[in-house]
Amino acid sequence: MITIPRVGPGSGLLAAVGQIWATLRAEITMQWRRWGFWVAFACATALLLLLTIQAAVYLLHLSPTSLYVREHYTPEDLNNTMIYGTTAYGVMFFGLVAALLVVDRMGRDRHLGMLELQRATPQGYACYVLGKFLGNYLAVLVPVLLSYLLCALITIFLGWPVALLQKFLLAFLVVFVPSSLAAVGLTLLLASFLSLRVVQVGFSLLWLYFNTGLGRFGIGASIFNPSGLYVYPVFFPLTTPMSTVYPGFTTSMQLALLNIVVLLLTAIVALGLTYGSLAFRRYREEGA
Repeated sequence: MITIPRVGPGSGLLAAVGQIWATLRAEITMQWRRWGFWVAFACATALLLLLTIQAAVYLLHLSPTSLYVREHYTPEDLNNTMIYGTTAYGVMFFGLVAALLVVDRMGRDRHLGMLELQRATPQGYACYVLGKFLGNYLAVLVPVLLSYLLCALITIFLGWPVALLQKFLLAFLVVFVPSSLAAVGLTLLLASFLSLRVVQVGFSLLWLYFNTGLGRFGIGASIFNPSGLYVYPVFFPLTTPMSTVYPGFTTSMQLALLNIVVLLLTAIVALGLTYGSLAFRRYREEGA
């Protein structure tokens, strides 16, 4: 008689890495197969391109009565203004789109029973949450980076210096990457215990609050601000300081770096709380 050996899921570091990798790949594949995913990014890219082209053409052909001429903006100031406009709108548009595309992933897994399968593995929810986060983040980061680079290349094609590309990449690194990490992490956290519609509406309003003029007041002006409020004046200074536009506002290299660190820590804490939320839900269901 032939004995069929039992095959159980492995444990240890290699098994954990394998589970993270499998979840990561599955999330990227599922996101990129959704036609709505590409439609959403195409619309956001088209809007950002229009705003970038409009600003690039306007700043290249300033009239003598323009504010930038009256304030004696240097070519470096105009370069920083160009960076600020494209990146600020990019953070607002793409951060919102990315969060809305990620918000349904937890509910989908719960509906299909994937959470129960993940709970049965030796690694439990920890590797699942990390793979879920990394997979969704990388899935949205790739089209965002390509769209952002397209806007940068458009400005160079219109006559801006090639050196501007380095500033675009720096702005992407110090502004968009930290804010989008926090956005995806918070979205997964909220989706782990709130309904889909509540997260969609609530997070959208919160994101718009932080990334519009309203974000200069109240909690929007806190060190958590994901719009680059503390970062732009340090890395991309202008002749007219931000304190002139927003009286009482001050920043520094220390505050800018602290803002970046706070956003990164927000993503990490959100992952931990997401794991805790799933574990608590399991405990409550088993005790029912």
